[in-house]
Amino acid sequence: MLIDAGLVLEGGGTRCLFSAGILDRLIENKIYFKHVYSVSAGAYVAISYISKQKGWSEAALLDTVKTNKLFSWWHFFTRGSVTNIKLMFDKIPNELLPLDYDEFFNSGQDLTMCLTDLKTGDPVYINKYEDKKHLMDMCCASNSFPVISRTRFVDGRPMTDGGMADAIPIRKAVSDGVTKNLIILTQQSRYRKKLKTSKLITTRYFWHKNFVRTIRERPYKYNADLDFVEELVYQKQAIAFYPEISLPKLITRDPKRLRELYAHGYEMGKTVVEQTKEFFGITGETC
Repeated sequence: MLIDAGLVLEGGGTRCLFSAGILDRLIENKIYFKHVYSVSAGAYVAISYISKQKGWSEAALLDTVKTNKLFSWWHFFTRGSVTNIKLMFDKIPNELLPLDYDEFFNSGQDLTMCLTDLKTGDPVYINKYEDKKHLMDMCCASNSFPVISRTRFVDGRPMTDGGMADAIPIRKAVSDGVTKNLIILTQQSRYRKKLKTSKLITTRYFWHKNFVRTIRERPYKYNADLDFVEELVYQKQAIAFYPEISLPKLITRDPKRLRELYAHGYEMGKTVVEQTKEFFGITGETC
């Protein structure tokens, strides 16, 4: 069933395996949202959701993490990025675990990814993709975390991780006229970002004054967005779900922790499906 409503996915590195577990449960129940808003790693798991490939994100992130090939400091020192870009955005989706691009482009769903413009510090939203290479290039740009990833260029403009400017793209969904949303977060419900600025990032990009301003304002914006999510839930304009177990760091290579996180999301997916059906008025049995 295609629901004319929004699905909003926060980023969070490997913590997005929690989101992947929930999305796999939605795939099982054939629940698909017409409007999908995502950022960073949330965009990576969103692609397999729209492609209707249950288990793809789990296999892509866990089977490669297990062999320490997806994230490594050796790769950072030799190629300039902690993430193995070639593996994650080319070899996995095109060779090792082929994505169903035909299904993606013919699904009737639209995927909006957020990137951050280094020159302006503003979010840039991409929702049109020329082909599968362009799709994965935009996903790569949205996942290019500052300092530990190379800057990506889109139409000659330097881009970095979308989560720097808009970590939870719920306001974008609302501004687009999407009045009801399912929101999946990757931090616990009472989490609020500490009001401090990464000196490493602001020093590394000191000549990008607007981007530095964005980084300094980021904790305030992120916490305000969390408050906005809670307000939407209170007003019955959204339902939101958060992980309820201890969380790993942004990037971790511990397969046990990551499998626990995916399993937690998959188990919570039962509740997500039940509440989604009730909230959006969907009938039918739950898997």
